[in-house]
Amino acid sequence: MGRVTKILNDPDNLLCSVEPGNMFFNIVVPGDLNKILNFFMEIKSKGTAIGWDINISTPSGPLTFHVFGGLFGDDIEIAASDSWDSAEHLFAELTRFNYEQGDIIRQISKEKAKLQADSPESSLSFYNEFSQMNNELVNMQRELAKKNQELDRLNKLKNQFLGIVAHDLRNPLGIIIGYSKLMLDPAAGVTDEEKSDIAYRIHKSGKFMLGLVNDLLDIANIESGKLELELSEQNLVEVIRANIEMSNLLSPSKSINICFTAPPGPIMTLIDRPKIDQAMTNFITNALKYSFPGTEVEVLLESNPSYHTIAVRDQGPGIRETELADLFKPFQKASSKSTGGETSTGLGLFIVKKIIEAHGGEAGVLSTYGKGSEFFFTLPV
Repeated sequence: MGRVTKILNDPDNLLCSVEPGNMFFNIVVPGDLNKILNFFMEIKSKGTAIGWDINISTPSGPLTFHVFGGLFGDDIEIAASDSWDSAEHLFAELTRFNYEQGDIIRQISKEKAKLQADSPESSLSFYNEFSQMNNELVNMQRELAKKNQELDRLNKLKNQFLGIVAHDLRNPLGIIIGYSKLMLDPAAGVTDEEKSDIAYRIHKSGKFMLGLVNDLLDIANIESGKLELELSEQNLVEVIRANIEMSNLLSPSKSINICFTAPPGPIMTLIDRPKIDQAMTNFITNALKYSFPGTEVEVLLESNPSYHTIAVRDQGPGIRETELADLFKPFQKASSKSTGGETSTGLGLFIVKKIIEAHGGEAGVLSTYGKGSEFFFTLPV
């Protein structure tokens, strides 16, 4: 009926606002009520619901959880964590405790009691044999549950890929076909000036499509575990300056100044230079997209004994607090609009996060809606 019967484990007391007997929906952020209803409907229809991202109200504010659920007898049991791996592990444990081994153990106990009267030795041998078989069954069921969860996750990712390709490639392809057909039609009477504008639009659409395909290939490599680093010692000051010089080619149309005050001396560390360039380019390009003309983008580099922090701060529209937790997930976009009509695939920040995590660092964002945003990542010293 949607009522909490028992909280098995909540070490950080995140669910202090709900007690057994209360409705589970009470802890869900209002905007996700429809999502949690669909989560329960999937459990009802399929028996499980794997890896749903649902925002939960906690004492410190809304927090995005990865939520796994399953139907076990008359109960729905749920495992949730802000880490996918932790939620998956918790649900695997729930699954292990709830599968058929409970019935098997009860059957073994009956057989043991029956044999005990005839022969204690045969009873013990019988019990040990079936206990071993049951342990093997438990391990097989646990692995099967993990494989099913991974298959479900990959299937959802595949569907997202197909959706993004169908949606985001259709429009630029339509533009290219339409404009090229116009240029090839002698009766259209296209002037040289118009041809130049059409060529620019075709080039822009083709460039977007190439960027999307590159992002999809990067995602495919990340998901298959093929993200490999070629580390070399680099000066982060030079890396940042080179990225700013490249990005300055994109900013004159908006008259946006990119400023960087370099710390004294070189800042040396081991990185994969092309991948860190990719992360830096994403941050700076996004800052330019969402900055207003005539404003400033600031690039920061700070170091302490443990790690270096690179940040890009803009004076754009900012991002709503409820959207911050999802920004580094694939196919996620904030509701804030770019200031020059620039497009986005919703994949760049996810790729940055994976690149930085592969280096042993972290990526994050700070933002005040209406005042601007600061995207940052850390690299170990």
